[in-house]
Amino acid sequence: MMKELPDFLSSGDEARLFPVLAETSKEKRVASIFLAVMTQIPALAKEVLASTGVRVGKRTTVQAFTEVVFREKAFANCRPDGLIVIDTGRTRWSALIEAKIGKNGLDVEQVQRYVEIARAQGIDAVITVSNQFVSRADHSPVNLPKTLLRRVSLFHWSWTWLATICEILGYQNAVDDTEQFYLLAQLNDFLAHPATGVERFTQMAAQWKDIVQSVANDEKLKKSSSEVEASAASWIAEERDLCLHMSSHVGTRVDSIVERKLREDPAARLKEQISSIVETHMLTSKLRVPDCASDIDLCADIARKTVSVSMTVKAPTDRKSTKARLNWLLRMLPQNDERIFVRALWPGRCPPTMKPISLLREEPELIQTDNLDLVPHGFEILMIEGLGKRFGGRRTVIEDIERIVPEFYDLVGANLKAWQAPPPKPVKSRTAPDPGELEPNDLGDAGSLP
Repeated sequence: MMKELPDFLSSGDEARLFPVLAETSKEKRVASIFLAVMTQIPALAKEVLASTGVRVGKRTTVQAFTEVVFREKAFANCRPDGLIVIDTGRTRWSALIEAKIGKNGLDVEQVQRYVEIARAQGIDAVITVSNQFVSRADHSPVNLPKTLLRRVSLFHWSWTWLATICEILGYQNAVDDTEQFYLLAQLNDFLAHPATGVERFTQMAAQWKDIVQSVANDEKLKKSSSEVEASAASWIAEERDLCLHMSSHVGTRVDSIVERKLREDPAARLKEQISSIVETHMLTSKLRVPDCASDIDLCADIARKTVSVSMTVKAPTDRKSTKARLNWLLRMLPQNDERIFVRALWPGRCPPTMKPISLLREEPELIQTDNLDLVPHGFEILMIEGLGKRFGGRRTVIEDIERIVPEFYDLVGANLKAWQAPPPKPVKSRTAPDPGELEPNDLGDAGSLP
């Protein structure tokens, strides 16, 4: 049964699972298929729309339309790829959809036009979908005047993010209904197929090679350099894609950890990465996997052409010697790997000491600092891999990062457990009499209830 069109539309079709569109309308076809499936799977709609701040409850209806034509003549020639309408029974929320696929990027003027239409028609938001990456849904790849966005919200979904949400729902068996699960599995297969046009982040900006070469030549980098800015922007995009890659790897959502002031300000986040490249020749990220012993730190060292991944845990205070504390750690890491090192963290100003894990299994005392009375208060476990020429490659550096981080998780993250102090032992009450001192009558008559 055809759902009722909003008043501001003169025509439109329900989003179809099997859209009847020309082969040249690839973007509309993919958008229609995704929107059609989303309306039929409440768990998917709930997860995806949560990124816009919209709550989908049991009584909420989710409608999606394509081929929409506006009733107002001034907008009749503007054809967004879709429209979502969310009705809770008490409130109605709607959003225009503009989708791009493959290497097609968003057109700023087109998005701005849709925002203007949304304002005029009382539509709450515009959602863009493309292969472009952002750290959050409310961070758009296009910059629009803030005055335009006072009454209309602008959100962005990457196709890879949508595909990852579908994968996670499948891994977690979040969809109980057999037919809905079948649709979800089919959508997963569809979005994963190369012919669909869904692309992951696969390479750094073209200027990446120049940055690596400049650092190798000991040339001074400038914060105003377009090469530095492009490389910093690429790293932020890769960080987002890596979170999605790791989410698929562990079957649950993995997030990047960013200071709140930077989360709310994409421009400030970009400036921070630019400063990191210029001042330290490093690019860093922090990932959080649910229930892991600690966050995962990632560092790409441009000067050394290395990628390092690490986790830090507190040493067990119920073990008094350095050897005992180290053995507690080593027992959780069953495999040797020449890339894995342990760094002991010492009290006061004593510098850390670091040794390969394989060597420490044979001689744990090698980690000890010169002051034999000190014991470490924490350990950092690192995987360090030199990439050589591959570090300067736009594609190869991304390939290696997305190989190394899951390997580190499999070897370290999945096995490491944070130390927890044991519960206190019962203390003998000072007022309770010793059981041996009790008289028979104090215990009550045999067979009587207390």
